[in-house]
Amino acid sequence: MTTPGKQRNSPGPIFVLNQASRHTVFPFTFLDPHEQQNVEKYFRSRPDYQPTPLRSLRGYAEQLGVAEVLVKDETSRLGLPAFKILGVSYAVHRLIEQGIIRRDSVLACATAGNHGRAVARVARQNNLKARIYIPKGASQSRIQAIAVEAAEVTIVDGSYDDSVTAVARDANAQGWLVISDTAWPGYETIPRLIMAGYTMLMIEAEERWHTPPDLVIVQAGVGGLAGSVTGWLRQKYGADGPSIICCEPDEADCVFESIAAGELRESSGSLQTIMGGLNCAKISTVAWPLLQAGVNACIRVSDDAAIDAVRKLAHAFPGDPRILAGESGACGIAALSWLFVHPESEPLRASLRLNRESRVLAIITEGIHQPKGARV
Repeated sequence: MTTPGKQRNSPGPIFVLNQASRHTVFPFTFLDPHEQQNVEKYFRSRPDYQPTPLRSLRGYAEQLGVAEVLVKDETSRLGLPAFKILGVSYAVHRLIEQGIIRRDSVLACATAGNHGRAVARVARQNNLKARIYIPKGASQSRIQAIAVEAAEVTIVDGSYDDSVTAVARDANAQGWLVISDTAWPGYETIPRLIMAGYTMLMIEAEERWHTPPDLVIVQAGVGGLAGSVTGWLRQKYGADGPSIICCEPDEADCVFESIAAGELRESSGSLQTIMGGLNCAKISTVAWPLLQAGVNACIRVSDDAAIDAVRKLAHAFPGDPRILAGESGACGIAALSWLFVHPESEPLRASLRLNRESRVLAIITEGIHQPKGARV
């Protein structure tokens, strides 16, 4: 059973409460201890590894009327402007260990930008070739950033999901290895490895916070990061841990529609949004069970709200650090602003017992896109 907020076509974000998440025990083991140890060992052994900052936005928290706003700043991660390389580099490392990736392997993926750039970078670092499929509507700066990594780029006349279909078809014909952060029936092992790599983000955050936050807001997209964050939090803290809210574009709202229906659904939106990294119509089959069981709510974010959040972060409130985020990266801040400012969010705040004493964590998943060597 679900409790939806306002109907589609209403201005501003809308929300859906997920009653299915009210379990006393989280019904999944997301990562076994050995895999989690492998994740930490891998990253801490890399000479270029540095934790990304956990920043406190005191001025913004005061403006919202909450006790604390923390942001995990992923605008620079292992030399790229997004968190994606965490999952890709760990997955490729494990596949090389297992002998699945060899010297003549070709890595392939579909992307809205950040994931493909990460696959291209990791392929280049391992002297491998990369084939990246990207939808026609992607920004030129994202396309050029991938090409700079010496990857072969194919522009698909369609959506991100059309790109997923195209690369799976061509990879099967050519013998390429698909490195995808979204899963479908029969293709789930590599997305699980990628989600395992994403947990390093939460491990770092836990090392920096004094006590767990009351609320974590995480971007959805295909659900890889959201599923990883949800699985990690619920496995670590159980149902009494932080509340979890997913956020996504109002025109690419597959998590919202799935939670509202209580089953996997594609977005019925237009898939027209400036939040390119979140412009997805389908949820990863690996992520969905975690989201359905563990996420408390989903908020839809308009493009205008995302732009406003980018500006808030760039100009900063007095005393806060300036953060140059992309629109997808700022989606969580847009959802947070609506949650604590808009009167129509009161039922959601009440349900999650959020108030002036609440401590919140949002993830800035990407920075701006201005690749070296590319004309933008």
